Amino acid sequence: MMTKSLIPTLLLALAAGIATHARAAGDEPTALSPQACQALHQELDAVAAHVREARASGAAHADAPDPYPALAQALEAHLDALKAGLPTPATPRAQAGELLSDMRDALVLVRGATHLEARLLAVQRLEDDRRLYNRLLETLGCSATRPTAL
Repeated sequence: MMTKSLIPTLLLALAAGIATHARAAGDEPTALSPQACQALHQELDAVAAHVREARASGAAHADAPDPYPALAQALEAHLDALKAGLPTPATPRAQAGELLSDMRDALVLVRGATHLEARLLAVQRLEDDRRLYNRLLETLGCSATRPTAL
């Protein structure tokens, strides 16, 4: 049985091993093109907008139709677009792939969970993964602040 103090040590060792392996393989993050950054940020912004809309719709009217199946359907296309635009360096690609996989798992709960609390937790997972995906893009040279069209 692992003690609580052993778990963080093991996680730190695993992270160090992954980072060492990535550096040894020459897999340092490389910048994405401005067009790729913009496309990925647009998809992530759309995910955030759909989540906000579903939360507002569910909170505003208790007798309103269930917004979660519509949310899941709306997010499918955005997750497909994010998958198509995965970064090419191996480590960031794997990290982005894991985040997308987690988002797709959350969609399963959003769509089919019988308890509202499970759906709310899944929506929170979507939001957290979206935030982490934005952080990943920052490591690849995509700025957090994007130019706006005038």
